[in-house]
Amino acid sequence: VELNIPYKVIHNASIMNAIGSCGLQLYHFGETVSIVFWTDTWRPTSFCEKIVANRRRGLHTLCLLDIKIKEQDEASYMKKTKTYLPPRFMTTSQAASQILESAKELQVEDSKFFVNFLYIQIGTYDE
Repeated sequence: VELNIPYKVIHNASIMNAIGSCGLQLYHFGETVSIVFWTDTWRPTSFCEKIVANRRRGLHTLCLLDIKIKEQDEASYMKKTKTYLPPRFMTTSQAASQILESAKELQVEDSKFFVNFLYIQIGTYDE
């Protein structure tokens, strides 16, 4: 950097390695959670419980957002045909909405539990 020599950081194939680019240290992270797309009949909230537990211990939470790449719809699955839905990727807005809805359902009243920074596209050229 001081000699103006160009360089590029190439992360290993793991978000756990790339998280250091945020300036956070892995040993300050609690349990990692996955936030999945909700359906009409399935709305898990366990991820929110883990976020709250991590915050109570003074730890960060890495939230992995759901992706659906090669997902069959129910009709296609029942007919055993190979018809797939278009790919979709959970946005940070969708994840935040589900976190807030889960917190309300779980009666988490202390808003400081959800003061967070969002880092997206970690490890990509435009992170």
